Amino acid sequence: MELNWNAIVAFLESSGRDDVRELANLSALRPSDLAGLLAAGIHEGERLEGNDVRLTAEEVGVASDFGVMGAFIQIFTRQMNPKGAAETKKE
Repeated sequence: MELNWNAIVAFLESSGRDDVRELANLSALRPSDLAGLLAAGIHEGERLEGNDVRLTAEEVGVASDFGVMGAFIQIFTRQMNPKGAAETKKE
């Protein structure tokens, strides 16, 4: 899985969004949004490895449980926050 800019753009386009700021508030996303974002990340990771794997949000939802989604949310949150943000806030 790779949540780079390509994955973010693919998710925004597939979900009909055009404002990346909507991703900044994770609690505002619907569960189906998270499955779609994970699907975009899986597709991008596979693309980078030379594979053509395309999963729908529904297929990702079928294959995922709370543990998978929890791990994904942690990765997503870490990648959406700039490095050093925690230290800056403490100062």
